[in-house]
Amino acid sequence: EREREARSAKAAAEADWKAFLGRLDAGALEPADRQRMVEVERLALGQAEQSRILAALKLDQTPEAAHRALLACGYWEARHNPHPARCGLSLEDPVIPIQGLPTETRLDLTALPAYAVDDEGNEDPDDALSIEGDVLWVHVADVAALVPADGEIEREARSRGSNLYAPEGVVNMLPPSVTELLGLGLHEVSPALSLRVRFDQQAEPVEIEVHKSWIRARRMTYTQVEGLLHEEPFRALGELAERSRARREAGGATRLDLPEVSVRVVEGEVRIRPLPPLASRALVAEAMLMAGEGVARLCHACQIPIPFATQAPPEGGRDGGGLAADYARRRSFKPTRMVAAPDMHAGLGLPMYTRVTSPLRRYPDLLVHQQLRAWLDGTTLLTPEQVVERVAEAELGAAAVRRAERLSNCLLYT
Repeated sequence: EREREARSAKAAAEADWKAFLGRLDAGALEPADRQRMVEVERLALGQAEQSRILAALKLDQTPEAAHRALLACGYWEARHNPHPARCGLSLEDPVIPIQGLPTETRLDLTALPAYAVDDEGNEDPDDALSIEGDVLWVHVADVAALVPADGEIEREARSRGSNLYAPEGVVNMLPPSVTELLGLGLHEVSPALSLRVRFDQQAEPVEIEVHKSWIRARRMTYTQVEGLLHEEPFRALGELAERSRARREAGGATRLDLPEVSVRVVEGEVRIRPLPPLASRALVAEAMLMAGEGVARLCHACQIPIPFATQAPPEGGRDGGGLAADYARRRSFKPTRMVAAPDMHAGLGLPMYTRVTSPLRRYPDLLVHQQLRAWLDGTTLLTPEQVVERVAEAELGAAAVRRAERLSNCLLYT
């Protein structure tokens, strides 16, 4: 009797399995079948190496084959994006409580007009510009005031490396409450770390100061600023930026005219929007480079250990000559390296440079801010060895983010 029951159960299981494979092949899964498909999903997300179902279908045991099978049977929708999970990235923002701003003296710059210029819809405004004669002010969200060099939030940001900008939305490296409190222009008055850089006639930085400050930032889009470039203060900012660009190009900087696009999923619809090459965008980008060079020079002079961004000269290729030539030129450059000692950044044409203007979304920028604040406060700085170790750890996460973003955009393009 037991033998008959075992044979009957085996025959029923085989019949059920064949029926399931038939429904799978026909793309007519029943609700109970979805639990079986979890093993295929795990393989598609890189969380498993084999699937009995794929073997039965005589398909390759690869994430790509599993992805196609999940689409074919309707388990995943056509625009499902597996790449962030496949790259081992968290799809949730950090949920870590933050403390309030520390009580400390700040320079009152609220009477100085400051402009936070970003793309329309930007949700993490972390820099703003002001100008006073030959002095450029770059105000940056004072993230290190809430995220010191040691603590749970810092470790989480280090493990992630940067924000993930997927077409479906943003996954932050910091708790969203940090941006809500510190984003420039999100409140009437914002705390900032303000970089004051004075330039000579050749746009060479000759003096730099760093201040904890209060600013009153006005949020604007690149399109709005584009129509005001002939008016102050944007005319003066544009002239200073143009002198800086000329100095960098004399130093070997490369100017590439490659198109940029925004890829987003809005209410299930893929939207690919070209980003016009606005002069206002180039102005803001140049100001960020000027701030980065100024901070690099200050940290080098004051022996503040930070990650310096360096890049070796390209191998072959020339500037200009059309889209294909520009693309070939870009591919001739070696990747930017983050190191403890200053060196030439060939692509930017700068003798030294660091990234400092995006601490809400990039870990190396946050690390520079932590070191600057420690220097201002007279507290213990991280050593060069600690800086290199932390940047190397963060780069693992940032590399996974870049790969996930690239693959996600390619998925939606096709």
